Amino acid sequence: MMTHRSLFRAAAVGVLAAALLGACSSAPKRPNPTPLGAVPPILRVSPAWAVQLDPVPPTFAAALAAGGVVVASADGSVARIDVHDGHVLWRTRVAGGISAGAGSDGHFSAVVNGSNQLASLGPQGQLLWLYQLPTSVITPPLVAQGIIVVQGADQRLWAFNAADGKQLWSLELRAPALLLQQPGGLARDGSSVLVGDALGRIDAVSLDSGVLRWQATLAHPRGSTEVERMVSVTGTPALAGGQVCARTFDATIGCVDSSNGTLRWSVDAHGSTAVSQDGSMLVAAQGDGVVQAYAAADGHPTWRNSELKYRGLSAPLLVGATVAVGDYQGYVSLLSAHDGSLVGRFATDGSAIRSPLLADGNTMIAVTARGGVYAYRPQ
Repeated sequence: MMTHRSLFRAAAVGVLAAALLGACSSAPKRPNPTPLGAVPPILRVSPAWAVQLDPVPPTFAAALAAGGVVVASADGSVARIDVHDGHVLWRTRVAGGISAGAGSDGHFSAVVNGSNQLASLGPQGQLLWLYQLPTSVITPPLVAQGIIVVQGADQRLWAFNAADGKQLWSLELRAPALLLQQPGGLARDGSSVLVGDALGRIDAVSLDSGVLRWQATLAHPRGSTEVERMVSVTGTPALAGGQVCARTFDATIGCVDSSNGTLRWSVDAHGSTAVSQDGSMLVAAQGDGVVQAYAAADGHPTWRNSELKYRGLSAPLLVGATVAVGDYQGYVSLLSAHDGSLVGRFATDGSAIRSPLLADGNTMIAVTARGGVYAYRPQ
């Protein structure tokens, strides 16, 4: 009988979906989602604004920078929205649809279209240039200090001047035999780009030169098949408190020293969404929907919440005293960061929240599969 772990892996590996269909047909059904219970009247959440865009695929992420959020849709539309009042600052369309988006530093924005062309957008959303990449891309580009960094599915990195498209550097990182069709992540740490790669590592790369500064391994491949040996970092690495933390696909969660890549701790953890941390606490949604908190210093489990099991949770977002997590019905549940208890909830449009949640000050932003962008303010 197929285990829950192997069933989870088969569902997540898009490149093998057709081949595994027959093998999974006799597997036990995934348990029904846990019904949502009543919400204690602890935290009041007020709607701030809502904007309707076009449908957003589950692999996309919105980019928050300089008081605006940039959201890309599969059909090629890209919009920048003012976080304060929901005013659409600009909206444009990239020809050929979009396969990966979005990145932004508040001035320049970037997406990759369906023809594997990197597109740079200017301060008003105008197309500045296109660059034909030799590989597909599903990880959102990183835009920082006028530089666009993009990670190909083959793990190669490129950096470009966002204004004129000049290639600044490229770096080849080794790739496994089988690649997971799920985004990794790029994060900026000062003058470095932190790269979650397909070999279970975090790579620190100079933003200016592309020089590899250090590599830290969070998980080693294990198992007898290529599917079982997948350990790709999934989601954007989380940086706080002098350390960077990340999840490897259905294997581990770990943190390393952001100055030199020394591994501080790692724990076994099954799941595929990114983690969130603030230097003292780390939170993660496990593959079965349990929300688990760890001490950021050593990985010691502190609390867990099982009220949202099997609800197809998004990556959690730790903001101050609250942990927010979206689900397959478009609800965002708010948990106490102290003990994991439910303290609030808000609804969107009923479609799944897969893109990572965002927060700007006291404004929390959720993007749904139908393209709804919702802002709420907990009080």
